[in-house]
Amino acid sequence: MIIMDADNLTAQQIQNKLKFKYFELVKNEKGSNDIWKNDVSLVGKKNENDIIDVLEGWIACNYCHTAYRTHAKKDSNGKRKNFGLNSVHDHLKQCKLKSKANEINNQNDKTSRYIIQPKFAYNKKALPDKYKLKIKDAELKFVVAGSHSFNSLENDGLLQLFQTGIDIGANLGLLDVKDIFYGRQTIREEVVSKFDQYTDQVRSLLEEPIKQHCIAATADLWTDDLMKRSYLDFTVFYVNNIYELKHTLLRCKHFDEQKTGINIWHEIEQIFQSFNLSFGDTPITTDQGANMIKALSVTDEARFPCFAHRTNTVLETAWENVKKINIEFKTFCTSVSDLRTYCQQSGGIQFKLPKTLKRTSGTRPWRSYFLIHDSLHQSYEQLLILLRERGEQHRLIHINPQLLHEISKFMENFSLIFDSLEFSNRPTLQNVIPSYYRMHECCIIDRKQKNSIINLLKVEIAKELEDKYWTSTTQLHWIAAYLDPTFKELLFVTDEKFLSEQKKLIKDGIYILANDFKDVILSSNESSHKNDSPPTKKMKEDPFASMRGVRTTTSSVIVSTNSFINDVKRQIQIYENTSYELPEDNNPLIFWRDQQSTLPILSKIAKSIYVIQASSAESERHFSMAGRIVTEERSQLDPECVESIVVLKEAYLNKTWPISK
Repeated sequence: MIIMDADNLTAQQIQNKLKFKYFELVKNEKGSNDIWKNDVSLVGKKNENDIIDVLEGWIACNYCHTAYRTHAKKDSNGKRKNFGLNSVHDHLKQCKLKSKANEINNQNDKTSRYIIQPKFAYNKKALPDKYKLKIKDAELKFVVAGSHSFNSLENDGLLQLFQTGIDIGANLGLLDVKDIFYGRQTIREEVVSKFDQYTDQVRSLLEEPIKQHCIAATADLWTDDLMKRSYLDFTVFYVNNIYELKHTLLRCKHFDEQKTGINIWHEIEQIFQSFNLSFGDTPITTDQGANMIKALSVTDEARFPCFAHRTNTVLETAWENVKKINIEFKTFCTSVSDLRTYCQQSGGIQFKLPKTLKRTSGTRPWRSYFLIHDSLHQSYEQLLILLRERGEQHRLIHINPQLLHEISKFMENFSLIFDSLEFSNRPTLQNVIPSYYRMHECCIIDRKQKNSIINLLKVEIAKELEDKYWTSTTQLHWIAAYLDPTFKELLFVTDEKFLSEQKKLIKDGIYILANDFKDVILSSNESSHKNDSPPTKKMKEDPFASMRGVRTTTSSVIVSTNSFINDVKRQIQIYENTSYELPEDNNPLIFWRDQQSTLPILSKIAKSIYVIQASSAESERHFSMAGRIVTEERSQLDPECVESIVVLKEAYLNKTWPISK
């Protein structure tokens, strides 16, 4: 191992580089202390020759990657003072991730010692045998008569229905189920009524986020496969007073007009008015559909591109380009597709494989590519045996197992990036810029694989990234990355000149945003004069139009512009010069929740930025949900009922079910 001098690095920088795999943990083979076995490691980085250069004088926690100096910086004689391991010992006693890992290990130990009981296997002894037989028979009839899945027996909705019936029986005595159950027509009317009740509940829920300018949205269009009806999904995201990111589906609205920009805008405009959303102050994330882009440009609404779509376009285009220029890869892809179809259509293969050969994955073709190749890679050996038994082994002739392994491994990196852009329960906007650099890093050419198909894919992906991803990024994405304490140093940017320029632009942007939020920030601490005038429309040329707050013409609080800007500068300095503990789930809102008193202006800005989504994935998930509702058996459901069911299912999943009056 070569020792690398790391005197100029800080603990926070090392922790961040470990997180993004610029550095890696290196086992200390010579370490005699017990903590070297599982808890701590040296820190290193692979050089061009694949040799690990170890950072001299540093170690890191295996669980949370917190770095500690074991030796001081070199003195004038080139020597280092040994600090020992006391500090890391103290850290390990308090490391939350280590404690969690130990809890999981202990739980696994307990599980291995005891027979695992299904959650529905308990407390059945209290039931007489004849009733045990009756309930099992009745549950089976439910599954068979309605072609329900076995999982449906454990669905909370069904269990609550049974429990309600039991409670009624306990109070009223023995009853005929037909005397207490309602029929389909009554429940159909109830779903529409409950939808209206939920809509009223959401209006009240959104009042405060709208005032605080901590609300954003995603929107998308979908057409069901059976009835060919189109629906407009409009989902809002908001950050509450305890800095939690929440979302709720407002409408999954039947859209029977021509899908022109102006028609789509009229529908969105009605949603804005119905829920009292602020025009020009509700950023909306959508895909690149020309009609949706045109709709939001009618009144210059703030639109952000869906970067999951952008990423998919980059990868899918690169994939198709390589198929055009490399006949071996084209043959490989055709063979994989044919094999997948054969296994789907032939009986007796899929259930014998360690992993079922996947077919599709929702709306992301690249996700499908990954799932298909990964499942085939994991099942290759067993599949070869099964095909030999059938005399069909020729179907694998053009599927090189080594190439299959390399493609599966390579594609997994991008699957993780998709995840980071598609979360709905924590911020994603801060991941847009780092994702670009991470994908570029994944596309570094491996010199040991000259002219390989993997290298061709890397070249094409890197080329498409510039054209189809980078051009969609904005300064707000950079500010979002900067306000994540794990990204604030922008370590992924290696061009020093560009880095310096970006940091200046980021701070300039923060000053603009701070000035926009000045009235809101001050009103949270001191009473401001209320103004009932309508929101001021944002100017198109302003790059931060989507983040503008409501402006007031008068205020009882008079603050010097210079003193306010100086306060912003002071908070930026504090933020930049202080090391912060990494939140366990990488959620920057947790960090800013804890900094409200120390960095109130930056906390407010972060809260309003992180409500904006990096992708429109949540809207797409609702369409997937709708697709399971509009089936061949339920094709006659009217659009109003479909919308009510989809919205209420989302409310049920989010635990915001409207309480019966």
